[in-house]
Amino acid sequence: MTVRSQLHPLGYLHRNDLVDLGWRPDRIRRAIDAEGLVLLRRQWVIAPDAAPPAVALAAASGGRLTCVSAAALRGLWRPGHDDTVHLWIPAHSGVRCPNAHIHRSTGPAAAHPRSLIEPVENLLATAALCLGRDDARTVWESALRQHLVTREHLQAVPWRGTRARELAADVTGLSDSGIETLAVSRLARAGVAVRQQVPLAGHDVDGLVGTHLVLQFDGFAHHRASDRRRDIAHDRRLRLLGYTVLRYDYHEIVNEWPRVEREILAAIAQGLHLSPHRG
Repeated sequence: MTVRSQLHPLGYLHRNDLVDLGWRPDRIRRAIDAEGLVLLRRQWVIAPDAAPPAVALAAASGGRLTCVSAAALRGLWRPGHDDTVHLWIPAHSGVRCPNAHIHRSTGPAAAHPRSLIEPVENLLATAALCLGRDDARTVWESALRQHLVTREHLQAVPWRGTRARELAADVTGLSDSGIETLAVSRLARAGVAVRQQVPLAGHDVDGLVGTHLVLQFDGFAHHRASDRRRDIAHDRRLRLLGYTVLRYDYHEIVNEWPRVEREILAAIAQGLHLSPHRG
């Protein structure tokens, strides 16, 4: 058995995990040297060729990854293009990480002492404090979509902050992507009610305003050609049934939102959200 075979998928291991397996200190030292590993703060075994830099930074600082950094490593939506590492550091620690965003507040969940990533509840609590309302909601909705938490669990947690309590009450888990959450949240502020994941003509649509205005939001990843053809064919079927379809991509939602909102509001002003056969 090698140390590498015991590593977390993110390329790290707590030294005491090896001790629990019966490894003696001299064997641990020899294996670390032989396998090209490093030992940080005398407790974290890191594989430099496998661990993301953020993980190594967390180990070296005596902290844990939290907020958007932990979200990204858990496969959740990470808003924006800022790659700054977000670290939770104990309040009593004097560690300085000038290139990291440091968080000190303690979340509602007890963190495992042998993990370098904050529990999902803690990263959500930190995101609620650190991010804007829309970006925080995208992270929370993503956690629901990835089945890391349930709505019932979120509503049962005694969140300390007002923003976290509001998010726990509001998130639905219906969004298929972060940009869908952004769009629906922003439209709600503009007074536009959007129903999500409504089945129409054989497929769910991302959003439906009124009875006949369909909103489709394409995520950052490009669709395969076959997926794109399927989406366009579905748009045609909806149009033949009397629906108006407005389709937007990641760039438009993230970088051109004022124009997108104006177009949707203009469509509503023209009555395109109502049935063409309304009388």
